[in-house]
Amino acid sequence: MPFTPNAILNDVRIGDLDKTSAIELLITIIDNSENIETRLETIKVLEKIEEKSKRLFTFLENLLISDNNEKIRIQSAKILTTLYIEQAIPPINWVLQNEKSIAVQIAIINSLAEMDTEKTRSILLKKLNEFHKKKYKYNLKGINEIQDLKNLNITELAEILINYLVISSLKLKFGSVKFLLNKNGAIIDLDLSNVDYQGLSLNKLFSSFEAILSLSFLEKLDLSNNHLKNVPEVINRVNQLEILDLSYNDIYKLPNSISAFTKLKVLNLKSNKLKNLPETINKLQHLETLILRDNLLNKLPFSIGSLKMLRLLDLHHNQFSKFLIDSEDLDLESLTQLELGWNNFNYIPNAIKNLEALVKLSLERNQIKELPDWIGNYKNLKQFSIHDNQLQDLPENFGSLKQLEILNFRNNHFQKIPFCVSNLKNLKILNISWNNISEIPKWIDSLTNIELLNFWGNKIEVIPNEIESLVNLKTLYLNFNKFTTLPKEIKRLRDNGVIVNI
Repeated sequence: MPFTPNAILNDVRIGDLDKTSAIELLITIIDNSENIETRLETIKVLEKIEEKSKRLFTFLENLLISDNNEKIRIQSAKILTTLYIEQAIPPINWVLQNEKSIAVQIAIINSLAEMDTEKTRSILLKKLNEFHKKKYKYNLKGINEIQDLKNLNITELAEILINYLVISSLKLKFGSVKFLLNKNGAIIDLDLSNVDYQGLSLNKLFSSFEAILSLSFLEKLDLSNNHLKNVPEVINRVNQLEILDLSYNDIYKLPNSISAFTKLKVLNLKSNKLKNLPETINKLQHLETLILRDNLLNKLPFSIGSLKMLRLLDLHHNQFSKFLIDSEDLDLESLTQLELGWNNFNYIPNAIKNLEALVKLSLERNQIKELPDWIGNYKNLKQFSIHDNQLQDLPENFGSLKQLEILNFRNNHFQKIPFCVSNLKNLKILNISWNNISEIPKWIDSLTNIELLNFWGNKIEVIPNEIESLVNLKTLYLNFNKFTTLPKEIKRLRDNGVIVNI
């Protein structure tokens, strides 16, 4: 007979081993194994045997009180409260009063709440009163102002108590901690940004993850600027989190269990060291904002196309040359803002051609030499930035971007302003500075809504009279051009209140 937990369980189920003997064998494994995972698995099998005995109770009680591993103590508490209920209350209460590990204390509190008896309710109230007496010790002003604890149900009592434990622990480690509460005293917003900005207490913050993520009402968590290198797998404890800020850290990998944040709307991973994303990111079906700016990414998981509610995707300053490995169309029907600047694109990837909801598209600082014919399909586009590339001309259907308001072509290789720009009747800002433009075309007066024209750093020598017809023009930049004398049009523009820099 194989001496493994599952083999023992199987023998019990088929009748080859009685439950008493099975329990003794399982206890022997727990006592003699040095492998934590094996011990945890064995304890779980003890629960499946479904045999209550004084021997088993005493053994689990000893594990709960004296085992060196907190995971073993936590699992022992769960089985005690499941199998023995009332009998388990005294040792559970003793551990709550004497346990140092915050993870074990939280597990004990949750177990007491799940039992939901008058005795367990009384234990939680007593513990809360002890914290109230210590309110000035930890300066938990916000939590201490919650009134009428006796009117809260046991789940709410447990949540407040866990809040006390977590905030007290964080204050002891980091000093000042900023947080916001809901009306029942549960933390909904926790700001731990910059608590470890020098990287001196990295292990303290990482070791606090499990406690932080025990705050089941937490909606917003800011862990930015703390030199974190990774995110632990314990994140599946959180159910309500909507905003997670992990920016300005040193994170090189996200765990697959990031998928547990099913209610997440904003995920900020700016300025880390990510080289890839897990395929499980497609489980974040409520995600609206994904910020991956300033990382080391060169590909996206194909599953990202499943994020139907995504509105902002920021991939600025990464290492992309292609968008998807298989060049499939990116099907993000809600996407309104796409940031692809400062990458390694030689062309605009075909994968984005069907993003019809786009309002803003940024492709600055790549090596793009021409725009595709389908660029005019973005009927909702209002902002387009492709400065610092190698463009010389625009496709004719670029003029189909009727909603465009801001157009930035700075620092390309244009020798003239393409005629198709004249069709952009809603354009308010045109920046075509630092090109090789030698003249301002007479059709400039067709841009009837233009407010700012930037021709800085070109080869312009004259100003057409038609520019005076731009009644909405407020600012005109003509610095570093080829004027030998001040054009008379400049004076008339200034007389009409236009700010002209030349």
